[in-house]
Amino acid sequence: MGCFRKIFIANRGEIACRAIRPARELGIPVVVGYSDCDALSLHVKLADEAVRLGPSPASMSYLDIDAVLRAAKDSGCDAIFPGYGFLAENPDFADAVDREGLIFIGPSARVMRILGDKIAARKALAASGVPVTPALEDVESAEKVIRFGDRVGWPLLIKASAGGGGKGMQKVSSPYEVEESLASARSVAEKAFGKGTVFVEKFIEGGRHIEFQFLADRFGNVIHLGERECSIQRRHQKLVEEAPSSLLTPEVRARMGAVVVKAMKDIGYETAGTLEFLVDRDGKFFALEVNTRIQVEHTVTEMISGFDIIRKMYKIAAGDRLSLRQEDVLLRGHAIQCRINAEDPKNGFSPSFGRVTFLRQISGPFVRTESGIYQGWEVPPFYDSLLAKICSVGKDRETAIQRMRRALREYDIWGVRTTIPLLRRIMDHPDFVSGRIHTGFIEENIAGLTEYAEAEEEFYKVARFVAEVSGLGRNIHSG
Repeated sequence: MGCFRKIFIANRGEIACRAIRPARELGIPVVVGYSDCDALSLHVKLADEAVRLGPSPASMSYLDIDAVLRAAKDSGCDAIFPGYGFLAENPDFADAVDREGLIFIGPSARVMRILGDKIAARKALAASGVPVTPALEDVESAEKVIRFGDRVGWPLLIKASAGGGGKGMQKVSSPYEVEESLASARSVAEKAFGKGTVFVEKFIEGGRHIEFQFLADRFGNVIHLGERECSIQRRHQKLVEEAPSSLLTPEVRARMGAVVVKAMKDIGYETAGTLEFLVDRDGKFFALEVNTRIQVEHTVTEMISGFDIIRKMYKIAAGDRLSLRQEDVLLRGHAIQCRINAEDPKNGFSPSFGRVTFLRQISGPFVRTESGIYQGWEVPPFYDSLLAKICSVGKDRETAIQRMRRALREYDIWGVRTTIPLLRRIMDHPDFVSGRIHTGFIEENIAGLTEYAEAEEEFYKVARFVAEVSGLGRNIHSG
């Protein structure tokens, strides 16, 4: 591969730590940026060099294009890896990187502009033969939305045309909710993305969120690495992911994969990306959006495919041709990922901040941890709540679940509330174990899941007190 002198990682947390490792394996020095509150963060400790970007708020550091470019150039980097979030899907940033003579490790700004706007993306995907949900793209008034709902059936889903993460998304179950929901969605979209444009689509009841990982080079070669099941979500944000999906038959998998490959060839995509689908109860699939970046859950695909996706991104950006053909992709076993967020599930998943007073991260056969934290680190209030990811792999789904249960029992973190108790309950839930899941799973079961988590937490509080009094110390934990 054509070697980079240095790579600048324009991110933080677990993804910055994750991105350092393949660069090291390729012999490429890594520089990271950091904000004031991240000066002692793990990605700063792991990198070869670290450069201050600015104050703690993201708008003054990780989202400051000029600061990021200045840090990359002053430290002698010739490529920038954006990770996910922050500037990762900002075409203006990709353009600015190109103007400065640096390489953006991601798709072109042209492609990001097409796929970053959900309305434009729907049109591009539909033109390539990808099924999309019935939608109203020209939302002039509440009356027009009501007429659309009466025609295609309720409920509907209002979406922001820009951005992601579930922001600006509103489910509308009846005509009486349209006006208020429309105003709310537009307001949230304007504040979050600087653009209040929304569109409306038919809501798929009991749908499964399934996405396909793909790789593409500048020579027009595209392959897919199979699908991931991402139906376990809270507030439209993923919490548990797995690969492959227990829903898809080999025939449906092949058909969806072929659709993905053709669409990315038609669009002229380069690097790694993900095409997200919603699959209904009848097995029909509809495209949701394309994520033009590495995904948090790329790890489960790596565990069943054997490919390091970020390493592939580095090599593609350096001009290498994809040497793999689709028939070379062999997917083995089943992998599950759980996101450990600094959140309180019993309090509406509200953020939790503070010092990590004790941490025991797990290891062992068939388990992988990606983390951006360490004992004594202060969880800041400025960024996403993701602390770490635990991945398990097995010969089948049942084995992967068993290993994840063991991993969640062993993982121990004190000082902040996390999603670990909830994740333990999910792994034990009969509907999850049997594969009867959908995007409303957590919402439907939240009372039982969090009540059980609260009872467990109270037990561990008493057990820890007894252990401390008896001199056993921290042998008993809660997460």
